[in-house]
Amino acid sequence: MDKIITIPKEFAKNDLVVVWKKNLEKLSKENLELKMALRAILAGEAAIKRGKTRTFRQFLKSKSPKYAKNL
Repeated sequence: MDKIITIPKEFAKNDLVVVWKKNLEKLSKENLELKMALRAILAGEAAIKRGKTRTFRQFLKSKSPKYAKNL
C-alpha cells in the first residue's frame, strides 16, 4: 500500500485528516451508540420530571420478588 496521492490545495485549505476506513467505521459505530445512550438518558430524565418512574424497590418486587423480600 505504498501509493502516493496528490491532494489539491483547495481540499487542504483547512485542517485535513486522513484515517483508515476501518477506524472511521469503528468511530462512527461508537458515535451512534453514544447518541442512543444519551437519548435514553434524556428520556429517563424526562420521565422522572413527569413522575412516570418507579423506585428500585417497586421494580424489583415486580420483576424478581424473591430478591425483594429483604427490602
